[in-house]
Amino acid sequence: MNRIPQLAALCAALAITPVLAGSTRDHCGDSTMAEGMKARVRNMSDQMDRIDLTTDRTKQRELLELHMKQMQEGLRELRKRDLAPTCRIELMSSMMESMVRAQLVAHTEDR
Repeated sequence: MNRIPQLAALCAALAITPVLAGSTRDHCGDSTMAEGMKARVRNMSDQMDRIDLTTDRTKQRELLELHMKQMQEGLRELRKRDLAPTCRIELMSSMMESMVRAQLVAHTEDR
């Protein structure tokens, strides 16, 4: 199967994510609900950095599975919290970037 179009779409999404995030940056304010979500998102981003640096494919797969579980928990928690729409967009954008990075690693692993 030719994955070049899929990877191109993922790269385009990854490239535009910072632009979207930049347009809504710091819209969460100092709310404790938002701070908890920001911490979750930072944790997912840090975890993706570790996954990118890991060369052992087995360990990488384990970290990707953990990342996916944390992503699902984060999305469930995001739905529960009463956040400003711009804050929600900011957090979702960051989570999307992390998810795209995970997909790129997973697709690279399939080769």
